[in-house]
Amino acid sequence: MRNALSVVRPHSASGQRFWGDNVILRASDSPGPVTDSDADPATTEAPASLAEAEEEVSRAEARAEAARARAAELRRQAEASSGDQSDTAAVEDDAGETEPAPAQSRRWRLRRVRRPGKKAASSCAAIVIAASAAASGYMVWQHLSLVREHRHAAEFAEAARRGVEMMMSIDPDHAKENVQRTIDETTGPLKSQLEATSTYMVKSAQDAKVTTKATVEDAAVESMTDNSAVVLVVAKSDTINPDKSKRPSVFWRLSVNIDRDGGQLKMSKLDFVQ
Repeated sequence: MRNALSVVRPHSASGQRFWGDNVILRASDSPGPVTDSDADPATTEAPASLAEAEEEVSRAEARAEAARARAAELRRQAEASSGDQSDTAAVEDDAGETEPAPAQSRRWRLRRVRRPGKKAASSCAAIVIAASAAASGYMVWQHLSLVREHRHAAEFAEAARRGVEMMMSIDPDHAKENVQRTIDETTGPLKSQLEATSTYMVKSAQDAKVTTKATVEDAAVESMTDNSAVVLVVAKSDTINPDKSKRPSVFWRLSVNIDRDGGQLKMSKLDFVQ
């Protein structure tokens, strides 16, 4: 219908109007029939039929436009359906199960979380208790080790204090007893040295008639093992002359070695430190 209408020709110079390949004469020109006897009666209608044809063309174009819109909508729906199917197939796990859509994935994972059973909770509690007991045991052991170490240090420091005061103190009236007591409280090389010089020391003290009193001001363990230690000592000596006059106090710094001998702590070496 549309192609047939596209060949409508304009009026001729004589006032004739062409419809397709047929000539339509105006009523004023000729009251007779159309000269082309082979023309299709449907294409040789009066001018009123042309308006109906144009209206039919408009309706056909509207139907075609609606058909094209419907086809486009169906195409979009088909593409969307195909995309959803590909997304669902892509999230299948190794077991062949299809995971839910992303909007439902979080809820699906939450449903699979299970609370630990009584057996698991008991095991966790036992582990926590054991770890706590181990930590407490270690803290107790460390505390006992520190206490034992402090006690040993105090014992070595006290042995050094007692030995220095005994060795550096002498009373001329009791010189022999003082020297012998000092020998009994020493061991090792120091004891041997005192034994070799004890007679000379006693005689010198008796002849000088000078009394010396030593006092330890401070003592600190420098190094220590279970059976020996090196102790630094600060001592002060006060001397009284035969006429009972007092000399100025003298301070000494000494390094004393203490060794365990027969269950007792004794001096084994004594050095004066500048």
